[in-house]
Amino acid sequence: MAKQSTSRLKLNAPLGRMPVLQFIPPAELTVDPSYQRSIDATDSQALIRSIAQHWNWDLCQPLVVSRRLTEEGERLFVIDGQHRLEASRLRGDIAQLPCVVVAYTSAADEAASFVHLNQRRRPLKALDLFKAALASEDTEALAIASALSDSGLSLAPHGNYASWAPGMVSNIGGIQSAWRKQGEAASRHAMRALSEAFEGQVLRYAGTIYPGIVAVCREEASDGKIEERRFERFVTMLALRSQDDWRSDVMLEQAQSSAGYAESAAAAIRGAWRRATSGNEQPASAGARAGTGAALPPFSGRQWCDQCDQQVQYGQACLCRDKHCTIRRAAA
Repeated sequence: MAKQSTSRLKLNAPLGRMPVLQFIPPAELTVDPSYQRSIDATDSQALIRSIAQHWNWDLCQPLVVSRRLTEEGERLFVIDGQHRLEASRLRGDIAQLPCVVVAYTSAADEAASFVHLNQRRRPLKALDLFKAALASEDTEALAIASALSDSGLSLAPHGNYASWAPGMVSNIGGIQSAWRKQGEAASRHAMRALSEAFEGQVLRYAGTIYPGIVAVCREEASDGKIEERRFERFVTMLALRSQDDWRSDVMLEQAQSSAGYAESAAAAIRGAWRRATSGNEQPASAGARAGTGAALPPFSGRQWCDQCDQQVQYGQACLCRDKHCTIRRAAA
């Protein structure tokens, strides 16, 4: 038997001095403006007010503080936690703050520590925040997760599409935004359209395409519902082209209009849908492009194909590679 190779992690000697945990009154803490970021900006002030208004000890992590000897004597400088410090001062009822106090030899060492702390801090992505909201049983997150499941979609475990299963989505930020702005009904229709149009595919470009799909669904579902035949026609229009084709259309629209990607996706797919519904009422062939005319399917919903041995949609039938597919022959 071949000997298994093992690798051991080479450990460097620990640096610095072990910190001390102390509870310190806010009045005794200060910041060094030579390396600290300014908190005068609007976004910083908004964050400070929000922390102060919704102060939660469960969320108050210890501040990182340096004990430095100055000409005025020993002083305590906050390296990490400036917004929490200012929020506590704004409230006026926070008697002390938990602090990890470290003894640095100079202000330069403090600044270097400040840089390291901020470089190593990885901001949470929308997908991470949504999973946390689910775990905390947030009402909106639970409703969105339920709608995804009802549509045959699921939440991707991470942002690397190369290892996703078909039907997984990670564009949860865009989905949440549409849920709030376009409404639950339009969002549910859009999720179903995305799922059915690209069924069996890894949804690599869902984040780019989805805003356009939900924009059309919002217009079509004025009373919360979309007529099934028109919905099937819309799904067919989407299915007759690849995700990459739709992404190219969105990118082209964005380059021409200089609008945001959500607005560009809405303009691109809405324009294709209007062209598809303004032509004649003849069924589209398998090679038809979305913007060249009508795409009215000869049937709505799903029909059973004995050759494929499954329920098949019209859009799937047009793209089926089995030349003996009975539904494909009917669609042609």
